[in-house]
Amino acid sequence: MFMVRPIDGNEFLVNDDDKDDLVNLIERTCICREFQIDMLQCKHALAALRACKKPFIDFCSDHYKKSSLVDTYSRVIRPVRHKSKWGVPQDISLIVVNAPLWVSQAGRPKKSRIPSSGEYRGKKSRTCSWCKQAGHNRQNCPTPLRFIVSSTSKTQPTQTRKQCKCGGCGGLGHNKRTCSHGQTSTPDSWHDEDVIGV
Repeated sequence: MFMVRPIDGNEFLVNDDDKDDLVNLIERTCICREFQIDMLQCKHALAALRACKKPFIDFCSDHYKKSSLVDTYSRVIRPVRHKSKWGVPQDISLIVVNAPLWVSQAGRPKKSRIPSSGEYRGKKSRTCSWCKQAGHNRQNCPTPLRFIVSSTSKTQPTQTRKQCKCGGCGGLGHNKRTCSHGQTSTPDSWHDEDVIGV
C-alpha cells in the first residue's frame, strides 16, 4: 500500500509509511539500494512500475532471464583434469583450511534426522498393547477382553472388577443395604411411635 507520486516519466517518489524513496527507472536505482545491488526490482520499483503500467521483466538484469541461462550452457564445457595436474601456486598450497570447531548445542540431541522434501517417510506400524499384534491399537482391538493372547501364546483372562460381598446374606454383587434376601433392619434411632400406624 504505497503512495506513488510521479516526478517525470522516469522518476517516482514512493511513500513507504515512514520514509520516501526515490526510484529512477532509466538508471535503475532506488534510495534503498536494493534495485542497483541485486539488479532486480525492489518493492518501491515494483510500485512505480505498476503505477506507470510498464512490464516488470524489462527492468530486471539479463542474468535473471532464461536466455542467459541457455547461453551459459550452450558452449563446450571442458572436464576438470586430475588434482595432481592442477597448477596451484606455492603460497596457496601452503594454506591449510580446517573445519570449524564443533560447538554442541543446548538440549537433547535428535536420535533420527529430519527427512528432506520428497524423501520417503515410512509409516510406523502400530502395535496393540493388549494382544501384541500389529496393525491396530487397544482402542479398536478385535480380540475379546476376556481372553487376550499374550506373546507366549497363553490365554490369560483379563482382570475383572472385584465384586462386593453382602454383610447380611454373604452373597456377591450387592451389599447389606440393597440386599433382598433378608429383612432390612431398622436403625436403632427409630422408635415405634415414629412409625405411622403403630
